[in-house]
Amino acid sequence: MTNDTPVRVLVVDDEESLRFFLVKGLRKAGYAVDAVDDGRVAIDRLARNAYDIVLTDLVMPEVSGLDVLAAVHQMDRDAVVVLMTAHGSVENAIDALRTGAYDYLRKPFELKEVLITIERGLERRSVERENRKLRFLVNHRPQDSNGHAGIASARREWERNFIADLLRQTRGNVTKAAELAKISRPNLHKKIRAYGLRPADFKAGA
Repeated sequence: MTNDTPVRVLVVDDEESLRFFLVKGLRKAGYAVDAVDDGRVAIDRLARNAYDIVLTDLVMPEVSGLDVLAAVHQMDRDAVVVLMTAHGSVENAIDALRTGAYDYLRKPFELKEVLITIERGLERRSVERENRKLRFLVNHRPQDSNGHAGIASARREWERNFIADLLRQTRGNVTKAAELAKISRPNLHKKIRAYGLRPADFKAGA
């Protein structure tokens, strides 16, 4: 954590011991953390406060983690949502990834897993923000010879960063990266080579 403004995290879980574990660990790592024990309370907090990361249990009484996820998307699509799930509901968590959750953590998990997932989620958000900026430049910047060159350079830089982020998320697995990017594996291979990236460099422990 190097930013002057700490990243804000909302923890949502009805298990008191897990809330305590996450709040203590994340605050020690430099995050600003709030914690609630109910999905309905979480949605109220989200309506009144901006959070960078939302860590929410998937299965909770009355208001589930999917309800929290839906509320986040209505209020702040930039917030990174990570679901926490027990073994029996992993399949539901995977389905939730298709509706906008960034990732899921299978209970029980270690603090290191949480920190890595948060950092990767923030990196992904940064790439997506850059993508929006790039689209804005393309759609609104006056077009002249220098402008064309600048936009082309920005596109290349963004695409390289995006592909590197995909490889980082998938530990260098090109097949999974291609699925995330919704492009063909051969096309992604060409781009990886063109930008001088090495999937092996992104494997765990590399």
